Amino acid sequence: MRVKGRWHVTSKLLVLIGATVLASSQLIGTSARAADPIKVGWVGPLSPPGGYAEGALMKQAAEIAADELNAKGGVLGRPIKVIFVDTRGKPEEGTAAAERLISQEKVVAITGEFHSSVFLAEMEVAHKAGIPIIAVDVWALKITAKGYPEVFRVAPNQALIAAKYGDWMAAAGFKNVAVMFEKTDGGQSGRDVLLPVLDKHGIKYEVVGADPSATEFTAQIERFKSHQPPFDFFMTFYSEAGAYPLVSQSHTLGFAPTARTGMANSGGPAVDPTFWKNVGQAGKYLLTEIVGLPKNAWNDKTKAFVAAFKKKYNQTPSPQAIENYDAMLVLADAIQRAKSTDGKALIAALEKTDIVLGRGRYTFSTSHEPDWAYHQFMSAPVALVQYDKVDQEAEDAPIIWPRDIADVKYMYLKPGQ
Repeated sequence: MRVKGRWHVTSKLLVLIGATVLASSQLIGTSARAADPIKVGWVGPLSPPGGYAEGALMKQAAEIAADELNAKGGVLGRPIKVIFVDTRGKPEEGTAAAERLISQEKVVAITGEFHSSVFLAEMEVAHKAGIPIIAVDVWALKITAKGYPEVFRVAPNQALIAAKYGDWMAAAGFKNVAVMFEKTDGGQSGRDVLLPVLDKHGIKYEVVGADPSATEFTAQIERFKSHQPPFDFFMTFYSEAGAYPLVSQSHTLGFAPTARTGMANSGGPAVDPTFWKNVGQAGKYLLTEIVGLPKNAWNDKTKAFVAAFKKKYNQTPSPQAIENYDAMLVLADAIQRAKSTDGKALIAALEKTDIVLGRGRYTFSTSHEPDWAYHQFMSAPVALVQYDKVDQEAEDAPIIWPRDIADVKYMYLKPGQ
């Protein structure tokens, strides 16, 4: 019996030890899982034919945001890991990128992009998977107008931007406008929202569309030059490969910017680091938009990010880079408040966003009136600037509109004055 008792005690002891080991291993496994990184996907153009120069700046901004978050202990006690995928400015590659990020990398959310047509493809994948996706620098109205709960936008959209241009044209006294747009979702949205604003102000116009891959515009420009009455302004919606040839050829052919005809380019190329290298003197007097706070309105967070970016990369970040930096922090804030990486929980948290970052105070509309307002950052800052020097950085160009933040007395600087 004593032998039997010893075996009985020993077996109990072994069971107890086994249970303790199992519990310890479970705790270790739980701890390891808790320390696993939170994966976030980033999409954007990092090689031709997309806007790769801008994409590179946006990627660098996301890296800085992730580094800052991880230096503070990450989010929910876990490090942030950003998975970057090059979409080359092609919708089909955007689809493949989103599918890979969600199905293979298991990201909890996606952010980034520079081309509306590509984001529209990516967001369909995110919508089906129930994964939040934050649009950074894409402006087509249908992005938020589709009403997908997963889609949020930290950038302005074409309606918010075009209204600025139309109101400014009227205030500056322009009467006849030539409009050229690229045949993409972004370009067509720009055209569609600008024309009603011009109609409201009684401004006459003629509209021409062009292939986004076009690089030769002589025929269209010559036709604009011969128009009667003469066009006094040339409005272009171009963010693709043709943007720089369009600006250069318009200048070389003596159409715009000239003393007779002003010119604007909307879509991002004119604030890209490669702008002046490609257009030279043709860029002087061109108008474009800054989709962010102008330098004279930077807050402490803007200044800190710009300083960090310059220190690390030895160049000034673009407004789009600041957008991407903020988008990462908006997402991290939502994860922290949701105390979860679940898609539905993140969407609910994003809808309640209220945080001051580099481009002001972020909140997202939940209204569907108008339809594009849904999950749109309605206060997204937009300022119109006009270059008055060659090689001038956009943040140093004179702000001409809106007037409450303008830093020059004039509303338009005519070439030759």
